[in-house]
This record gives sequence, structure tokens and C-alpha cells, in this order.
Amino acid sequence: MSNWWRMAPILLLWLDMAYGFALNVLGSVALSGSDLPKDGLPVAPEIAFNGLQVLANGGMILIVSWGFWCLWQLSRSVARQQPWPIGVLRALGLATVLAFSLPPWWHWLWALWDLLHGHIVVAWHNPRYLVVALLMPYPAALCLWGLYRHWRQRPQNNAVETAV
Repeated sequence: MSNWWRMAPILLLWLDMAYGFALNVLGSVALSGSDLPKDGLPVAPEIAFNGLQVLANGGMILIVSWGFWCLWQLSRSVARQQPWPIGVLRALGLATVLAFSLPPWWHWLWALWDLLHGHIVVAWHNPRYLVVALLMPYPAALCLWGLYRHWRQRPQNNAVETAV
């Protein structure tokens, strides 16, 4: 049960991505904002570009979701002290998590630096974005901590070498 509390911020990030994707799909389907061409075809360039944006967003969500799934499996296996072989796809999933959430560490460090120098760095008018920005560094920390604990749990070769 303790693994669910560790994964709750990641679930919130995933739900925010799904919500943003749903808004993106709804925005691309709504044709009220675009003028249709005069030649009678019901296709405007905005429709095609909105479709490309939805495809790119959907692909990104699938890839990051795979990374979050791998992170959940890693966290669960480390908590249970079970072996978890890291293959190519799992390594790519964890690398995706790091690529997704290491840049926020950099941004928060610079924001802290600016805050210490008297600049206003946090916008309070949109709490959803603030919560997501606060949660973004968490997956990288959990991934690195899980990989460290996984490395520490690996079987050790304790054979004593003898000099001949």
C-alpha cells in the first residue's frame, strides 16, 4: 500500500496529461473557429495541423505513460526486494521519465536562485499549472532513487579470490 502513496504524484501528472490531451482533442474537433474553404471541401489547413498536434500529443502521452509504468514496476520490485531485469524497453522507459522530469530540476534551481535575488518567480493565478510544476521533478528523483536501490539489491559475488 505504501507504493501507492509514492506513486500518487505520478498519477496526478498522468491525469493532468490526459486532461490536457482531452482538451487538445476537443479543440481540434471543434470547427467553429475555422473558416471552410470556398471550393466546397470540408477541410481547412487548421484541421490538418490540429490533427498533427493531437497525434504528436498522443504519441508523447503513450511514451511517457510507458515510462511511468516502468517506474511503477521498478518502485514496486525495489519495495518488495524482488529482481527486476532492466532490458532495452524498460531502460528506454526509465530514460523517458528522466528526460521528462530532469529539466524541471534545472528550472526550479534557477527559480530558487532568482527568488533569492528578489525576483518574483511563481505565478499564483493558475493553481493547476503550479501544482504540475511542483510535481514535475518528483519522477526523476523517484527513478534515480529506485535505480540506486535496485543497484544496491543486485546479487553480490562474494567469492574470495585466492592468490596462486
